[in-house]
Amino acid sequence: MKVFSDLLLAADSGEMSATCLLGLTAAFNTADYDVLLLPLECQFGLGDRALQWICSYFSGRTFRVVYGDGTSFAVCLMCSVLQGSVLGPLLFIVYTADLVVLAAKHGVNLYAYPDDTQLYLHFNHDDAVVSTVPTD
Repeated sequence: MKVFSDLLLAADSGEMSATCLLGLTAAFNTADYDVLLLPLECQFGLGDRALQWICSYFSGRTFRVVYGDGTSFAVCLMCSVLQGSVLGPLLFIVYTADLVVLAAKHGVNLYAYPDDTQLYLHFNHDDAVVSTVPTD
């Protein structure tokens, strides 16, 4: 409702809007551990011992599927933030924190849900750049 309201208010004041919808459903399953550890250390100031603890949380993770009487073979997880875990939501916020910073830096509004994000901005018609692609 917030995004919809913002878009209507912009239209009422004569502005145009551009919207980008990011589906982050698979982001939980594809979060790279090295990419996640860097902001924990550099931006959030985690020290050696805390980083070692997080690394141990990631290491040796496996999963298997159980259906009826059958069980699949174990698969090692090389990436992912575990959904349903206590640390999962916090680690995912850390993993996507740069998106918030980048959006603010460029004056883009950001509205985030657990598994998708909406980016949008408003501008005057005169500020729009029209680009044409030459045809042969």
